[in-house]
Amino acid sequence: MCGTPLISRGFSALELAVVLAIVGILMALAIPSYQRYVQRGQRVEATRLLMAAAACQERVRATTGYYDTSACLPGFSNETYEIRAEPPGVKESMQFTLVAEPRRQRASDRCGSLRLDQAGTRGIDGDPDALAACWSGR
Repeated sequence: MCGTPLISRGFSALELAVVLAIVGILMALAIPSYQRYVQRGQRVEATRLLMAAAACQERVRATTGYYDTSACLPGFSNETYEIRAEPPGVKESMQFTLVAEPRRQRASDRCGSLRLDQAGTRGIDGDPDALAACWSGR
């Protein structure tokens, strides 16, 4: 019996603690990255909705000669962004601004609301230095 090796069954507390620490570090890195990825995808969808609503406004102007900010908005909002037009509810206007406003503002969001007007000018309510990143989805 003196020369028989001791057989270990299971993990020691130290081994389990090391594995949990590694998993914790990986999660701390992965979760914020995933949240940014989801937020970027939602912003891309909001820009698509703004472009579709602007195209609808252009079709209205082609047939009536005016933009109608009371038209074209139903169906363009989604669960993360509310699309609205400024000035609201004007049937004969020569200009419009479409706004995609987040339904829940995140502290890490540098963009805020996205804006698009009849001239195609893009804007944001957040950090002006983030304009290109907010509209490109990156």
